[in-house]
Amino acid sequence: MMIRHHQGAVAMAGTEQSSGRFPGATKMAGDIVAAQSAEITKMRDLLKQ
Repeated sequence: MMIRHHQGAVAMAGTEQSSGRFPGATKMAGDIVAAQSAEITKMRDLLKQ
């Protein structure tokens, strides 16, 4: 469930990165993509244990 939640955040942030008009928001979107993607990887690793 949390993986899907994070994937949604990554998708929305990706849209902001490609279509956003405000530099601060597009930078924040990039930060969100990086952080949430890393967390998705961690969660998947935990599920493998």
